[in-house]
Amino acid sequence: MYKSIITVAMTAGLFAAPAFATEDDRAEWLFAHTADAVEIQEGNVLIVPMEREIFAFTDRPNRAHQYLNAHEFVALWNDGEDSFENDPPNAVLTWVADGEVHEAEIELVDVAIVDHGRALVYGIDSESAIALPIDASQVSLFIDGAYTL
Repeated sequence: MYKSIITVAMTAGLFAAPAFATEDDRAEWLFAHTADAVEIQEGNVLIVPMEREIFAFTDRPNRAHQYLNAHEFVALWNDGEDSFENDPPNAVLTWVADGEVHEAEIELVDVAIVDHGRALVYGIDSESAIALPIDASQVSLFIDGAYTL
């Protein structure tokens, strides 16, 4: 009798484990927005040209990638419970100035499309905007994850 209870408990555990793994295996998407240069306005507004589409990718175990145009990316701010509007993403801005690579951690609080989809305007949390460059080239903006695309 005792062995039967252990066997049933172990079997139940084996069948339950995949259900938990499935719920936790949602793909988290990360983003990279690159440009030759950016414009900083009023200390907390970052204008990044859309020279290329934004590259989106997932971490293990999903290992997927795709490209997003400006409209698809901006939709992440408004769509769903996990939207960036509800939970603003962290980001790291990297740039080259005076021949050296620099970086700043920032929080993106808003985004809008400008210039007929040729640029994105990011609103930046005022506390994180302090370290932003005045003159920057070879810019990359690495943006924290979202669970939906």
